Amino acid sequence: MTAAPLLRSFLYVPGDRADRISKALDAGADAILIDLEDSVALSAKEAARHVAVDCLSSPSGDGPAVWVRINTGEIGRADAAALATGDPCLGGVVLPKCDDPDWLDEIASMIPSSIALSPLIESALGIRRLDVLCAHPRVTQCHLGEIDLLADLGAHGDAGPQLLGHAYAELLYASAATGILPPIGGVYPAFRDLEGFAADSTRLAYLGFAGRPALHPSQVPVINAAFSPSADELATAAALVASYDEALARGQGVVTDNKGRMVDEAVVRRSRQLLAGPRDKETRTK
Repeated sequence: MTAAPLLRSFLYVPGDRADRISKALDAGADAILIDLEDSVALSAKEAARHVAVDCLSSPSGDGPAVWVRINTGEIGRADAAALATGDPCLGGVVLPKCDDPDWLDEIASMIPSSIALSPLIESALGIRRLDVLCAHPRVTQCHLGEIDLLADLGAHGDAGPQLLGHAYAELLYASAATGILPPIGGVYPAFRDLEGFAADSTRLAYLGFAGRPALHPSQVPVINAAFSPSADELATAAALVASYDEALARGQGVVTDNKGRMVDEAVVRRSRQLLAGPRDKETRTK
């Protein structure tokens, strides 16, 4: 399959709400994530599936990528079968509660190879099996379900951050080791707390996450800003890459930056990633 694009923001929208899907397309997210799982009642699963397929039959032009989160079990199989036509408008499929390589194999066999697959890691078993899941030939990136993971672990009080810190590290290591895209973080349920959301998103970005989902359109610009480099960072990165490339042309393998630090290819790699990654016309100010 072709290389998957690096996306920062995934706006969740209930699959049984066609009106919200049309609005979500104009919210500024890099991708909308049509949810057929948690946000859809059992009685509305089939109707939501039809809504998702209908949405994919209407190209969004230059709009966001369109992804779908399917269900687990028999309902998930029906979801995958409905998406198996390989509609070119479908950017990818998120597999919730994905901790079984056999299930991943089964869905991969149903979904055309041109469509990206992303396991949503929501359990301790999923964390333990990250090496296998990330190494699957159809997986391009993992999502992290923080709320479900903490529930699975039985976390209490203020223990969540410590446990999640371990999960972040495991997911970042496994993604880098297998060469897939950096992971997507978890949702932030307090969608009205945009200040806290911005701080939390910036922390994830500094750790190396590629982006995170939004539960409300108001969170989208916060995500896009947090996971985009600032103007100063871009300028510094461009200068560093130019200086390093000039040094290579002169036969040197190491240069010194404007702070007197030695810089080699391992350091320059991050600058190249910043310059190649997605960003808005207005980047972060800090």
